[in-house]
Amino acid sequence: MEFFDLTYESPRRVAHNRAFESIGPLLWLKAGARGQKIEEATDSFAVADTYGVLFDLDTSAEFIAKVMQRESVEMAYIVTDDDRRFQLVCKELPHRVTPVRLYESYLNNFEINAGRG
Repeated sequence: MEFFDLTYESPRRVAHNRAFESIGPLLWLKAGARGQKIEEATDSFAVADTYGVLFDLDTSAEFIAKVMQRESVEMAYIVTDDDRRFQLVCKELPHRVTPVRLYESYLNNFEINAGRG
């Protein structure tokens, strides 16, 4: 059983990439809440039992290789604001893996009805 605290994260803290530890459990839950959690952001990428997070697109080849080695990985979070580069990484992922784009400012991922009138 897991318990989580719902907290408010300041936009400045999120914008400076210091809130992944607070957002990480949400990614684990969305990936099925099984296996190990990715607790901290890294300079490159991290791969857990059922999901992975690509923090630096320059390490995408190594990330994809690691994801291919683990048959249990079903979801890949890709941190980027660049549409074209996101699509390039998605093309390389195995079909069993669902890619999810995470914007570099994590707040954008969780805005509800952003920009809708």
